[in-house]
Amino acid sequence: MKQITGTPAKSSQPLTGLANHVCDGNLQTLASQVNAFFQQVAADLQPLAADAAPPQADFIAAEFIIDQEDVENRLSKINVYKAPGPDGIPNWVLRDFCPYLSGPVCSIFNASIREGFVPTIWKEANIIPVPKVSPPQCIEADLRLILLTSTLGKLLESFVGSWIMQSIGSKIDSNQYCALEKKSTTHALVDMTHHWHSAVDKCQSVRCVFVDFAKAFDHIDHNILVDRMRSLGLLDFIMRWMCTFLQVGISELK
Repeated sequence: MKQITGTPAKSSQPLTGLANHVCDGNLQTLASQVNAFFQQVAADLQPLAADAAPPQADFIAAEFIIDQEDVENRLSKINVYKAPGPDGIPNWVLRDFCPYLSGPVCSIFNASIREGFVPTIWKEANIIPVPKVSPPQCIEADLRLILLTSTLGKLLESFVGSWIMQSIGSKIDSNQYCALEKKSTTHALVDMTHHWHSAVDKCQSVRCVFVDFAKAFDHIDHNILVDRMRSLGLLDFIMRWMCTFLQVGISELK
């Protein structure tokens, strides 16, 4: 409508002010500095050991063979308003042509699981720095990263994620609320305040210690993570796929 009426659209360049503040307005220099900062977060961690993955599985149970109908169903529910990842495949193409694409995509998914191989492009991401505050004044404190990954890669991750939860869901602490379906920080707050009020009602004291881990999800040791998954008894073919997935990928900062 603004193009039809000749009304100029408002330009939004939230990082221009930050570039002017830290690197004399050079956006390319700003991108390099942002990239360097977020790479340093996990610079002290060792890459996943080359021998961490178990051998390729000779047999995979039928319950872990992805069905074409399930693939078509998930493709049909793709949000077309979300941006695609590095593969550049528009989400509307995957959704609108799902009856024709579900067969080839299903075959690729099953081959990936069977061979324990994850295409490199499914581990890549277009990384967008988004300001936490307006206007941002500091790279270290005022930016968070949004990663746009491949839609097909995310669909396969959803299958593997459901298998992992089926395998270890019963072993997860009941007080774990983060990153679990149908649980959230709201549940954690309700549980926490319930214990506080219960203690106060019994004339007991309440002592709290709050710990904030800086960049907690960006600073996960993959070797420790794989050892933990192995100790929980994940099937070898899932472990192999996960180890391949956790191998270092290439990110593109835009």
